[in-house]
Amino acid sequence: MPMMWLFPDKGRRFANLARLRPVYSAYHWMIANCAFAVGLAVIALLAANFVLTGTIPILQGIDRIAYAASAGPVHSIAYEFNFLLNFAFGAFTVLPRLNGRGYDLRFAMLAAMLTAYWVITGNRFSVFFVLISFYLMPAALVIIASAAGRIGELDRNLIGQRILTSRVSKAGAILGLVLMVSGLLYNSYYNVRDYREPLQEIEERVLVQPVHLWVNAWDRVDFDNVADPVNEHAAREILDPIDPSRNSTIQYLMTLELGYFRTAELTQLGQAYNGGYPEVHFELLGAWLPFVTLPLAGIITAWFLSLFLKLLYRNLILTSVLGLYVYFGITLHYTGGMLTFLLAPTYWVKIALFLICWAIERHIVERGAQSRGRVLSNMHHPVATAA
Repeated sequence: MPMMWLFPDKGRRFANLARLRPVYSAYHWMIANCAFAVGLAVIALLAANFVLTGTIPILQGIDRIAYAASAGPVHSIAYEFNFLLNFAFGAFTVLPRLNGRGYDLRFAMLAAMLTAYWVITGNRFSVFFVLISFYLMPAALVIIASAAGRIGELDRNLIGQRILTSRVSKAGAILGLVLMVSGLLYNSYYNVRDYREPLQEIEERVLVQPVHLWVNAWDRVDFDNVADPVNEHAAREILDPIDPSRNSTIQYLMTLELGYFRTAELTQLGQAYNGGYPEVHFELLGAWLPFVTLPLAGIITAWFLSLFLKLLYRNLILTSVLGLYVYFGITLHYTGGMLTFLLAPTYWVKIALFLICWAIERHIVERGAQSRGRVLSNMHHPVATAA
């Protein structure tokens, strides 16, 4: 519902989008070249680290967790920032298209190379879900720009791009990704981890684990006690977890299920249950307040998603990428029920950097638009210019 409200496809707010004209200045050309060089350096660093590690997990039956333990910080940092890399690749891919040009397929190539890296290093599903989601997120703006009349069809001379963006190519890409991930899941369950009952494990992973904590949390909800809805014990446990460097919400919920010592053991190993949202709302606020806080959280999340995508639509590319970095902290609330990210000083540093970048880049882009406007004006009035 918040998404439908904040992403209009008709009416006055949509008309406001249509009035934003394309501006692709020398600044965007320069920043795109710098970003490509950085992206290529990241891929090269991952490739060098992979060669030095001396193993090929997909061929040697090595699990991704085991490989990560031996691959060092280069691999771990790339895995952690996979979302940011792919959003940046996607944003720079579509930026020229949003301004009436063709796609910048150099960044599509970088995304494909990163995908290949995650395949050969033993990953199976989650990393590809993140990769595809964040890479395609900026592509939504191309649909908006086309519907708003900001851009037209691809240039007929860009034959390769017209083929790659055709419906047949898109269907083929979707089918290929489904087959690839299915094959990787099969290899993981039947070969790498060699479960005795793979189908039972898959059923447990798909149908039980995602809702296990939620079912038990719902059973604890007391709909009769509305006088004192706030669970002070839960609040203390979430603010003072076993491991402050990890998601405290899931640690609290695991403690309720497994006890303190087993939870501490799993936390030390870096393992955790799935869940946390919407459980944390009901654990902290009782039976009725969550029906207020859940929509409120949805509105805040949708608004910030709308904000940084509109910034990309306005050609504020670096500000949009930093906005995605801030937004990702909000998404942790949905993936694991996290609340304490708001208490981290580094999160507010990210917000400050986002606002500073917004002020600076907006000025740069506006100057580029004015310069381009003067050039076009001079082209249309050569006699006046000469005079």
